[in-house]
Amino acid sequence: MLDAVLLILREVLEAALILSLLLALSNKLQLSYRWSFFALLAGVAGSWLLAHYAYDIADAMEGTGQELLNAALYCAVILSVILLGILILPLAFAPVKNISPARNVALNQHRLLYLLFIIIFSFSLMREGAEIWIYLSAFDHKAEAMSSALIGAAVGAGIGMSLGAIIYYVFAFLSRTYFLPIFITVITLLAGGLSMQVAKQLMQIGLLDSDAPLWDSSFLVNEHSWLGELLYALVGYDSRPTPIQGIFYLLTIAPILFASIWHAWRLRGNAHE
Repeated sequence: MLDAVLLILREVLEAALILSLLLALSNKLQLSYRWSFFALLAGVAGSWLLAHYAYDIADAMEGTGQELLNAALYCAVILSVILLGILILPLAFAPVKNISPARNVALNQHRLLYLLFIIIFSFSLMREGAEIWIYLSAFDHKAEAMSSALIGAAVGAGIGMSLGAIIYYVFAFLSRTYFLPIFITVITLLAGGLSMQVAKQLMQIGLLDSDAPLWDSSFLVNEHSWLGELLYALVGYDSRPTPIQGIFYLLTIAPILFASIWHAWRLRGNAHE
């Protein structure tokens, strides 16, 4: 049962974190929550389809279908997160007194924001949810094992959703002065962590070379510990990252980082005029 708890927690936690962050952003920008229902439906349906056709997907592309699909889903989420970060950056550098969420967030950008929210959450849920469907399907003809797995899954899901709720309220109660800078920092690190998973998927099928790891921090935080699972969900923690994963990470965070520097430089220039 402990294996079920840890596995489900790992899968649920990342999706719960992403949903919590996006709901908190919707709250701060006074946007509707309706997008979350469409994203949830698309994510659950998509995850079931991915699990149902898992063997066909795995056999596709000369046996590399699953890794390529995972990498594609990761990339779609990463690109959407980067675009979301760049879209809301101006608000982070605007004086608080000038920020009226309903007016500033978007001058015709609401639909784009909703679309990005749906892509980010639904694609994340598809990937994570498919793993849960596949895991539980292994116990179809084992009643006792299925009972234990379901209990463990319920506990893991409950912990993951509880942590997600805590994260939502922490962000929801942040003042507007601190919310956007912290939010942008977290999603940037999250995107960087996902990019490392893209590199790992491509290394598994031989499209990228797997070099010796840059370091091994498993003696400090094991990836399969409670803290390791939380860090994995938050920033894509990997105790033994390779150089190519580091390159992917830097390339992913670079657009938001450079955009932040540009906005800060522009703001400073305007202050001196």
